[in-house]
Amino acid sequence: MSTLPNASKFYYQSKDTFKSEMDIVHAFPRTDFETGMHMQEFFEINIITRGSGRHYIEDGSVDTRVGDVFVIPPKVSHGFEGGNGFDVFHVLISDKFLNKNMTELQTLPSFFTLFNAEPIMRGNAKSGLHLRLNDSQFQDLNAILTQTLKYRNQKDPFHCFARSGIVMMLISFLCKVYTGNTDASAKMSGESDQAFMRVISYIHEHYSEKISIETLAAIAYLSRSTFIRRFNKICKMSPSDYIIKCRLEAAEYMLMNTSCTLVEIAFKCGFYDASHFSHTFKKIYGVYPIEYRTIKIKS
Repeated sequence: MSTLPNASKFYYQSKDTFKSEMDIVHAFPRTDFETGMHMQEFFEINIITRGSGRHYIEDGSVDTRVGDVFVIPPKVSHGFEGGNGFDVFHVLISDKFLNKNMTELQTLPSFFTLFNAEPIMRGNAKSGLHLRLNDSQFQDLNAILTQTLKYRNQKDPFHCFARSGIVMMLISFLCKVYTGNTDASAKMSGESDQAFMRVISYIHEHYSEKISIETLAAIAYLSRSTFIRRFNKICKMSPSDYIIKCRLEAAEYMLMNTSCTLVEIAFKCGFYDASHFSHTFKKIYGVYPIEYRTIKIKS
């Protein structure tokens, strides 16, 4: 493929990739790799381990080399051009893994930058925007990847648990590199892109609090009107809608994984009160939170 992979090669990977409650992460290498545009219902980390190629994401693309790391969120189309001599290591991460470990993950500096802000910005930056490891960092990461192969195919609880632990180590390592090495990222298109990544990360870190547009605009070093216009272009929604999206995603997790009351969930997720939370939730999900919790538990 010398151009953007043809849409006729588009395919979709579902959560059925994970076979059990314990089987919540997968890790495996692909040699001489090339694939058309596709998307999945889970997070994926792609690590270039040999050769060079081209990574396509949404409507953009970037040249890649050994040590490049791409975090791909759910429902984002992407593909690779490479082929002979181009190897990519894949780490598939289910929402169950993230839900189980979110309390710990969100304490990692740069976690929200890597998993939320950077993927959004990557499709809008004028140049490559992704984590790029130096030789020493890549060797350290490769040692972690090698560990995952010991537990690659086994589905028993012992190996599934070990696999999850190694992926936690992998994510922690990537966040540490990103935080500690300002040269780890590929060349960015300017301070404005970095500022917008800080905005998106700030929203994910502070969604439970009151967030003003003025505060976000200040982080981005833009006037209120310019900030709103640029945010709409980058995120395909307004800042207010994005904040609500983050709050509802957190609320959905709490509905499914805790016994918290609607009042407690509303408070912890940044809504005015339980009534405001319920009506906002129904507008997006089609049912009230209590109905959603009942339906999901029965299913």
